[in-house]
Amino acid sequence: MTIFLDVAVVQIQSWLARTPHLRGRRGASRMIREATMAEAVDEMLTKFTDKARRNTAYGDIDGVIALEILRDDAVDDVERHVMRHLRKRLPAAPLRSTRWEGQDSLDAHAADEPLVTHDWPAPVPEWPASKPCDWCRSWPASREATVGAGDDRKQVQLCEDCGKRHRYAGFTTSTTATLKPGVERDLLERWHKEHNSKPTLPDKFPDLALLGKENDNTHLATVYADGNAVGKLNKELRDLRRNGIGTNFDLPQAISNATWSALLAAIEEMSAGTDEMMPVIAHLVGGDDVLVSIPAHEAWWFTRTLQITFQDALAAELADAGLADLPVPTVSAAIVFHHKFSPLPAAVDLAGELLAHAKKQHRGKRAALAWQDITHDGPYPLHHQAPGQRQAPALDALIDAWADLDSLAELGASARANLAVLARHTDPERVKAHAERLGLWDSVQRFLNGPIPLEDALGMVRWWRTK
Repeated sequence: MTIFLDVAVVQIQSWLARTPHLRGRRGASRMIREATMAEAVDEMLTKFTDKARRNTAYGDIDGVIALEILRDDAVDDVERHVMRHLRKRLPAAPLRSTRWEGQDSLDAHAADEPLVTHDWPAPVPEWPASKPCDWCRSWPASREATVGAGDDRKQVQLCEDCGKRHRYAGFTTSTTATLKPGVERDLLERWHKEHNSKPTLPDKFPDLALLGKENDNTHLATVYADGNAVGKLNKELRDLRRNGIGTNFDLPQAISNATWSALLAAIEEMSAGTDEMMPVIAHLVGGDDVLVSIPAHEAWWFTRTLQITFQDALAAELADAGLADLPVPTVSAAIVFHHKFSPLPAAVDLAGELLAHAKKQHRGKRAALAWQDITHDGPYPLHHQAPGQRQAPALDALIDAWADLDSLAELGASARANLAVLARHTDPERVKAHAERLGLWDSVQRFLNGPIPLEDALGMVRWWRTK
């Protein structure tokens, strides 16, 4: 039996969004990539070649270092060495190490629980008489940096973590040539390969919002998606391999391929043009995780396409490998609608809570989608409020109601406001009478007894786009 050691950045979406500045997020993306890429891991292990080697069967995922331990008595030494490597490069990132045991990597990671788990939280700074960091406001400032250009140029005081983010962020013109290694450069390169075009990316959130609907380009959507039942597929694939079936199937690569296919398809689905500037800012794409910002009115079509394409693409990979009978993982997602000047960390943290709510509600058995509109609902998770907590609809229920949601979206704001008032009442006859006067009873009645309540449906179409 072999021990496998995984060391990962946890709560990665929150750490990326530690600073509300896009430059800080982009710098963090490059920091993670360069700290955990294969070349960096191989260099780190130069003096440990007799103790550990890179676990190539795990796949390359930003924020994760996966190792195969060559000597059982060396695992503690290797773990400390990896931690020193990551802490030097990612000063404020929370880290977690897990140890697994099995005949091979797939067998080990199919276990219900790891052998050992160690959490390594970010250091808590001792607060001397010092100015707090101008970006994160969490650590004391320790260095000075110049940000902005022209009339916006200014000096800021940054902590160690944010200072690294600033240095790693690269240039502000976000083309493939100027972006350093990171998810956005990957996105542009993949887009060019598939579409033979070279768009740029927005450098500021207000610029991204301007790519939305002409008559309402003030809001953005933060979309966070994560896979369901990947562990179940891993276990069933392990059992098949014991009988010599599927031994050449690369599951981590297949999941990565499906995730990127889904993201590219979702971007294509957006109504905003992509020839000059792509209407998306990608914060995280790794494994089965996606975290992006897009114009608010694009969110529903974007997320629907992302969820459908991921499952279809992964099903196709399994079928091509002769594994069509295996369960196909799905993707659940969360959407947070917010003003273009709202702090990104708040939206990201809320999206994480909403996503956990959607997964818990459906027990990870199907694709689901939770959402919240900070502008109208407030910044706190609605699922903490009982009774009347908002349910996260399953993807198939959402698709089934799509045409009726289109009908609600085409109503005027006044008509929708009147329906929203009626929807809060318990008398269905009043709602029915008003909907019949509007000629919408056929569409409205399904929301009175269906999985998407009428009040929720009216909130959803506030940021709806009909084709």
